[in-house]
Order: sequence, then C-alpha cells, then structure tokens
Amino acid sequence: MKNSTVQPAPRMTLLKTALCLAFLSGSMGSFAGENYKLRQSPVGAFGGEIAAGADNPGFFGTASITTLDITSVVDGNGFEITTPITAKLTAPLAGYTLNAPGNKIDFHQTQTQVNLVGGYLTETTYADGRIAFVVNVPLISISRSFSGALGTGSLTTPTGINLPAAFTQGGVNPTNLANAAARAQWASSVAAQNGDVSGLGDTELSAVWIRHQDRLKIAAGVSLFVPTGVYDKNRGPNPGFGNFYTLRPGVAVTYNLNPNHMDAAWDAGVTVAGRISYGINSTNTDTDYRSGNFIYTEVGLVKVVGDWAIGGNLFSTQQVTDDTSPVVGTSCLGSVDAAGCRYKTYGAGPFLAYKLPGKDAGFNLQYNTNFGGSNAVVAKSWQVRFVKAW
Repeated sequence: MKNSTVQPAPRMTLLKTALCLAFLSGSMGSFAGENYKLRQSPVGAFGGEIAAGADNPGFFGTASITTLDITSVVDGNGFEITTPITAKLTAPLAGYTLNAPGNKIDFHQTQTQVNLVGGYLTETTYADGRIAFVVNVPLISISRSFSGALGTGSLTTPTGINLPAAFTQGGVNPTNLANAAARAQWASSVAAQNGDVSGLGDTELSAVWIRHQDRLKIAAGVSLFVPTGVYDKNRGPNPGFGNFYTLRPGVAVTYNLNPNHMDAAWDAGVTVAGRISYGINSTNTDTDYRSGNFIYTEVGLVKVVGDWAIGGNLFSTQQVTDDTSPVVGTSCLGSVDAAGCRYKTYGAGPFLAYKLPGKDAGFNLQYNTNFGGSNAVVAKSWQVRFVKAW
C-alpha cells in the first residue's frame, strides 16, 4: 500500500489481509427473515488484525473454527417465543378460527463451523489502493433440539355459519376435533425442527478495494453469497440458507492513534475501527420467500503490546425491510402474516491476538455474546482464527 510518510510499525503487524477480514462474516446461522435466518454472522468480524500495518501484495489465507451455542429464540418483544396459534380452519370447519394458547419453546442449538478463506491482493494500484479478491468457504455441523406444547384452544364461531350436520347429529365435538388437528400439525412441525446435519455452507465471494494512507486505512467492497450450501426446505436445521443470493456492499475504516507501541502514552499501539454494510436478499425460489434487507454495523478497539494485542468489538444487525411471501404465518411463530417481523440483535465481546515471532502469521481468540434482540436468537460463541500470508 502507498504510505505518504514512514511511521514506527507495531510488532503486531500480522499480514496483508488487514481489513479484508472485516468483510468476511461467514455463513453463520443468525435467525430472522425466513425461518429467522439472515446471512449475517452473529460473531463480530473485527479482531487483532485491525492493528496490521501496511499490506503487501500477494496471496493470503485464514482458517477459523467457531463454536456457537444458541440457547433461545426471542419474539418481537424480546421474550422467549411461545407456541400460541390463531388459525383459520379448513373443511369441515371452514370459516371457524382456533385460538390456542401455548408454552415457551425449549430451543437449543449447537453449531461448529470451519471457515477456509483464501485471496489475492493485487500488485497494481487503483486510485492509490489495491484490490483483494477473496473466497470464503464454510463447513458447518449443526445439532438442534426444539420442543414445545400447545394448550387447549377454543373455537371462534363465525357469524351466519352453522355447524355441519355430522357434528349436530353425531355428537362430535368440533373444538376437540380442531385441537387434535392443531396438535398433530404442531407435532409434525416440531419433528422437522429437530435433528443433526452437516455439510457445505453458502460460499462468500468478495472484492475489496484497500487504501492505506499514513495511520488511516480504508476498505470498500462488496460480497456476494451464493447458495452452495446443503439445504432442504422441509428441514429446520440447514448448513445452507436456501436457493437465493445476498449482495452485501460495505466499507470499513481503521485508524492508528499512535503507531509507536513502545511509547508510554495511553494511546500507544491503539487502533480503532468501524464498519457498516447493507445486505440485499433475493427471493428463495424453493419457497417463494424473500427475507428483508438488513444493516450491519460494528466498532472495534485494539491495543498492541509487543507480539500481543487485546481488544473488543460491539456490533448490531438490524433488518430494515419486511419479509415478503405469498404464504402467511411463516415469518415468526405466532405471527399471522409475513410483514412486521424484523430481526434485530446486538453483540459484543473481547478478543486476544498473538503474532508468531518472525512469522507473517498469527492467532486470534474471540468471544461474543448476543443481547437486546427481537425476533432473533440469543447466542454465545467462541472463535479461534489462524491468519497467514504467503
């Protein structure tokens, strides 16, 4: 990268990828939109790499392993989701409505994911910056436990509609019949949500323009998620998100407050970073469902001390448009239509990075937890990332 002046470089300079990593979220399962899922990781992207110095052209790669523990799913009010159903019934009770109360859903999912990332940073400069081309391939293993019980519902009798003769003459209780049908449908839905599955996730392709100017580094680019993942629309847990694409343009910036990490000042070796991106989803052709678009923002701070770096990040994902679907009742549990059920969550956590002495490589250990969400999962995660340049 072009530098207008030469500054004392921190020893934590890891490799040439620097801000490329800020664009790679991986295809981690964040719940929202269709089946509460968006293609935006619940794990922050910033780590010790944001303290990297000038980037050098050539090939680079990272490998990361992430364990994710999802303990619950929350509704639009931030409470654990329940199983109430308000359903319009079909024949022989066409026109009737069943109102069934429910209990809290017992939801737990563990997920292990390996992300293999490779890329190339051009030698040629464009507007004083270089371009990185990156491929991110996730391998995912999921185990999900999902259970819940329906209460006994009551029928709302429509005006001007009489019970079929089979009920009035045969002594059949229509409320019991409707509840039995609802419980059978619920049991079938729950069975599809449980299970273990593993396989290839959705691949992320990115092109990022990176310019390094003194203490400031800017990266602007776009990622395209392609549906390469294992996916079955009739199954709850899936490594893939569905037969649709997600385009996510964005920009990330880092600024080194004081490059001389040996200085005694408080800001010695301190780097701050910020990132914003916008996700645009196409329609899942397998289900005719289109998840709403979303904004992702993240800030991070790191301090370098020798070959070590310690810091933290804070991030949010906000769905900004409604889901659309010709099928009602699929946006959120308890919702009667596909609109007005937007995903929102926040996350934060610390990270610790270490540069291998004399090597253009290092490790990053990161912990994140989600909070303050609505129509979203509550997840905790650990991630170990190995970064290497060639």
